Amino acid sequence: MTQDTASIDAGHAAQRVRRRIIGSTVAIVATIATACADVGSGPDVPAALEFARLPYPAVVVGDSLRNEAGVIAPLRAIVRNSAGEEIVGAPVTYLYADYNRDSSLVIDSTSGTVFARKITTVSTGRVAARAGSSLQILGTLFVTLPPDTVTGSAPGDLKFEAGDSAQKVLTGDFSVLVRHNKTGTTPTAVKGWIVRYTLLHPANPTNDTSAVAYLAVDERNASVVDTTGDSDATRKVMVRKNRFLPDSGTADSLVVQATVQYRGKAVPGSPLRLVTRVVH
Repeated sequence: MTQDTASIDAGHAAQRVRRRIIGSTVAIVATIATACADVGSGPDVPAALEFARLPYPAVVVGDSLRNEAGVIAPLRAIVRNSAGEEIVGAPVTYLYADYNRDSSLVIDSTSGTVFARKITTVSTGRVAARAGSSLQILGTLFVTLPPDTVTGSAPGDLKFEAGDSAQKVLTGDFSVLVRHNKTGTTPTAVKGWIVRYTLLHPANPTNDTSAVAYLAVDERNASVVDTTGDSDATRKVMVRKNRFLPDSGTADSLVVQATVQYRGKAVPGSPLRLVTRVVH
């Protein structure tokens, strides 16, 4: 294992941090690998290591990793003993596992704070935590430019065909694209960015699946949140035909709102209102 020292400049005084760099098996994007080992059974002996949910799927170049509310949020790993109990206060070391490939991320080994220095041809970086003598866990973050533009599109008309016996109908995609579109640069898709959807009409603020309409991924899975990948974020609307009637006063359209934030503020273009007509 090697050690080196890096300088982080996040708009404040430079901070010196120590990093331990290791190589390891590639982790799949947007997943977290969990490490376990047969290392003992005492109540204070680390036997398993897991990441508490990563604060956000992406970190912006020139900024620290933040949570969805826009607050700087460090990595946090949980150490457990062989009984599955958390070992409170167990020492954990955090590091950038892809240091031998590039220097996109700098991680404070003690606090777990992540800072993005630059973006490379590889849009992701692996973060790691280590505990005890043999436990390691990996997670993956997108490294991206700051989002400054939100656009989107609604699916075509939702048509209720005569004689169709289906009780539910699923729309096409309500699509949202998050981009970095600063003047003088080529527009770039921002990957790993959270988009939150709300069904405004017919109103369903809690996305109750027993309602006349609700947001969904597909016919089986309701959802109001998506994360951008190589292109856009999408959600659909599931509609109960027998309750979405022409004379109900709400059966003329579906209205979806998409919200995108950075540092706790709406990105230009957000909230975005998307409308699809319903044709009986």
